[in-house]
Amino acid sequence: MKVHVGDRVSYKAEYSCGQLIREAGVGKVVDIKKIPFTLRTQKDVAVIEQNGQQFEIITNGIQVLK
Repeated sequence: MKVHVGDRVSYKAEYSCGQLIREAGVGKVVDIKKIPFTLRTQKDVAVIEQNGQQFEIITNGIQVLK
């Protein structure tokens, strides 16, 4: 499913080196941008806002809520 600006999305918890970086939750997409992934490809990244904080997640790591 395609993600659009204004969608409510859920995302999973994020860990690095065994430490919790971000808890799982629900947020709202405020922007979609493309970032270089390899020399020839780009990935879509959603800027998500939750409780006044913004962060980026690759769009295939989130799920749109209806």
